[in-house]
Amino acid sequence: MRKLIFTLSSVNAVLNALVIAIFMEPEIIVLYRPDGTPGIMGSRWWYLVYVALPVLVSAVFSIRGIAKEKANAKQNDDQSSDPIEEILYGKLPHNYNTLMMTVWILAIISWIMTGIALNNIENISVILPSIIVIMLSAVTVFITSIYNNAAPNSVCGIKLKWLEHNKKAARRANKTSMYLGVMSGMIGVLLAAWSLVISSNLPNCIAIAELVLASYILPITISYFLSKKSKGSSK
Repeated sequence: MRKLIFTLSSVNAVLNALVIAIFMEPEIIVLYRPDGTPGIMGSRWWYLVYVALPVLVSAVFSIRGIAKEKANAKQNDDQSSDPIEEILYGKLPHNYNTLMMTVWILAIISWIMTGIALNNIENISVILPSIIVIMLSAVTVFITSIYNNAAPNSVCGIKLKWLEHNKKAARRANKTSMYLGVMSGMIGVLLAAWSLVISSNLPNCIAIAELVLASYILPITISYFLSKKSKGSSK
């Protein structure tokens, strides 16, 4: 599994680096002041630092995992299972979920910074709210698609007492939370983009509200009623 994450982060880095090499101006803003205005001009290759971060993190985790396996020969090898199946069905150990989330966030940051440089944005503070919403939306998609099966009695990684001994309701709640979370994350990205178009933060506020509602409050509420319904039908 570590190899898969490292490979994906490497492919992402190559694609991002190609965009920088082909489309970015030779000299761009490499550092912004605290107020969001341009600070230092420099070479476009400074942006390779953001590109390299996901690869470095996945490489460190891979080296650490290999060393740990050598130190403990009895540890189970993650190559015995299908990594694609693990991603789809959330059967990964917690440390792999943490690694994927870290790499995912760093990759998003690298593309956001590349986009800022490509568009030569003069004041980053103007688009900062939309950037935050885009990141929250992307993380929501990741969490709800990966962590929905983190525990048999959880929704979006949150343990719920009423699902503890109700596997049928838990499965239905997990599936519902995944669909709602992915959908709300996509809507959040669209609203953040629309906020940039109309130069208003109202869509960003709506996006945050719908992320909380559709990704957490609604799935948890639905899981409660599914649990009640399942217990009622079993009597």
